[in-house]
Amino acid sequence: MNRKDVLLEQFLCCQKKSHWFVSFEKAVAGLTPEQANWKKTGSENSIWEIISHLVFWNERFLNRFKNTAVPKMEGNNDTTFTIFKELEWEQVLERFNAVLTDWYETLKNSEDEKFDQYISEDSKETWLESLSSITLHNAYHIGQIVTIRKMQGSWDPEQGLS
Repeated sequence: MNRKDVLLEQFLCCQKKSHWFVSFEKAVAGLTPEQANWKKTGSENSIWEIISHLVFWNERFLNRFKNTAVPKMEGNNDTTFTIFKELEWEQVLERFNAVLTDWYETLKNSEDEKFDQYISEDSKETWLESLSSITLHNAYHIGQIVTIRKMQGSWDPEQGLS
């Protein structure tokens, strides 16, 4: 398995192939908009907000990887958790799935040399390092989604974790 294959597998596991952790597909299965907006105390992020955050960062880095213009970031990282509140719940899910599918197809069709390139002229991080961090970031937040569902009592252990 070469490094491109490893990255493809990581993106696939984040999206729809449960392996060492539950995939996004299973983490959100059967989730209602009300459950997606639920917060235990109000100080933490809801599932909807977490997915908004994931969409924002995945789209941003995907555009950079594809050499597509990336708009100047408005606000800070905290604002990325609330940017898709105007969308319907199904649209948010579709948007995240679409960006992960786009990542998978883009990586599959990319030249191996791209992974050794720096993500920007002023960065010392290569695309290989960045892509690995992106999948870890996705997996971390997918774990949060499962934890929130367990706290609210909406988690189905048949999805992979008891």
